[in-house]
Amino acid sequence: MAEAYEDVLKKQGVLVFSPGGTSMMPLLRHHENPVVLEPVHGRLKKGDIAFYKRRDGQYVLHRIIGVKKDGYLCCGDNQTRVEKGVTDDMIFAVLTGFYKDGVLVRADDPAVMRYGRRRMRSRPFRAFKNALARRLHRLEKKKK
Repeated sequence: MAEAYEDVLKKQGVLVFSPGGTSMMPLLRHHENPVVLEPVHGRLKKGDIAFYKRRDGQYVLHRIIGVKKDGYLCCGDNQTRVEKGVTDDMIFAVLTGFYKDGVLVRADDPAVMRYGRRRMRSRPFRAFKNALARRLHRLEKKKK
């Protein structure tokens, strides 16, 4: 049985793996970009990319788009639906870098931070565009 991510992080102080899924595209591509995660020390801030375990046991790597007194609002860069109720006790790592074409890119690189701000600002517009596309698709189906 594979060792849990939390245990590897505790033992080694750093966790490097290639995440699957499309929720963080285009920044991270499915199994193409190894990420570097380090333990969380204190509260995270808007724009940080948190690695957490949902109550159902699923691991998630998403951007924090809002900080509340009792938790965080999170969303993947390629998603528009906000996940509420992510608490400090669920988050055990934060992304400090990722590999792109074999080169380490730090999460605090100004270009990466600008990209993150653009993705957070564009989320409501992307949600509207997606809803409009779904509605138009349903209308087209009714016409046929």
